[in-house]
Amino acid sequence: MMLFRLMLRNTVRRPVRLALTIGGLAMVVLAFGLLRLTLEEWQGAVRAASKDRLITVHAMSDALTLPVAYKERIAVVPGVRLVHYGNVFGGVYRDAKESFGSFAENMATFFETYPEIVIDEDDRLAFLRDRRGCIIGNKLAARFGWKVGDVIPLKGTTYPGDWEVVVRGIFRSTNPNIMGNGELYLHWAYANERLKTEAPERADQAGWYVATSVPGESAQRVAAAIDASFANSFAETRTEMEQAFIAGWVARSGALLQGLHWLSVVMNGIAVLVLINALAMAVRERTREYGVMKTLGFQPRHLVALVLGESVLIAVSGAGLGLGLLYPAARLYAVMVAGGGTVSSYEMSFETIGVCLSMMLAVGVCAAMWPAARLVRMTTLDGLRHRG
Repeated sequence: MMLFRLMLRNTVRRPVRLALTIGGLAMVVLAFGLLRLTLEEWQGAVRAASKDRLITVHAMSDALTLPVAYKERIAVVPGVRLVHYGNVFGGVYRDAKESFGSFAENMATFFETYPEIVIDEDDRLAFLRDRRGCIIGNKLAARFGWKVGDVIPLKGTTYPGDWEVVVRGIFRSTNPNIMGNGELYLHWAYANERLKTEAPERADQAGWYVATSVPGESAQRVAAAIDASFANSFAETRTEMEQAFIAGWVARSGALLQGLHWLSVVMNGIAVLVLINALAMAVRERTREYGVMKTLGFQPRHLVALVLGESVLIAVSGAGLGLGLLYPAARLYAVMVAGGGTVSSYEMSFETIGVCLSMMLAVGVCAAMWPAARLVRMTTLDGLRHRG
């Protein structure tokens, strides 16, 4: 108990330096936490993917389109229960900085293909009846203050021209890692009809097909059968399970992910250096005190406990402040990146909190090693002679 009281008194002896050190560690925890949330978001999409949905895209590139006539050929492949298709709409609202994910989908199969989309039944029926209608996620509605019945003006990119779509429903997704709550969906038939008059060579094309397999069927076998149906055609296909498709997209960003991992390591190193510097100054200032404590019978293990306890207390305080800032920062970060439609949310998990706390505990222990080792090697006479 006496050691604990001494540790607390030592920790708060220099309040300005303590506040600056805790603030510096909190910034490291904040940045580290945002990196962890980014990695978890990407990896969470792979874990959340459906096991019975197959994604079919052009074999050469995801950016190339496929004829909409492929739907009927995919539908007759053994093991396929339902075929859906869609394309990126690419609508821009007011300004490119305020853009969001917008997609033109075949609404005859959309809700059955994606049961995670939850919407009021009356709104769903109103949307299906209105070719100019659209549905939007609840986060997108909150972002711009839109409600059912509002007319949204969009500047088309994939489908060029000026568009006006009417909000017929606001949905929420039970699986936001796959179907985000910040996106807009409209009728592919409506967009394609206009494309026939303005750019007929680009009409009747789909960016992807989603085939739902029959329960119990081997998804790999169905995927191979779909691709075999279009082998040696002018537009060959590549079909993968939704999980594998998303994992492949994440893997193609491997350099970025690796860079984020290394950046996390660098941040831990910065935190260790910050805390070592603070502890080294504190120990140097108290060297004579530690010498006096040795004359009073304190053993080296007691001095190590004092330094280690102070280091861990500062590190945990920095972690607590950093995690407190991480929640609002994550909300702001999610809003900032929502324009690209790639990231749906940044939800803090117990895993993220645990990793941040564990990281700072490790930093506290590592930072205390060098100052503690100096005290262990210090003789009583050296401590009493010290001038600092």
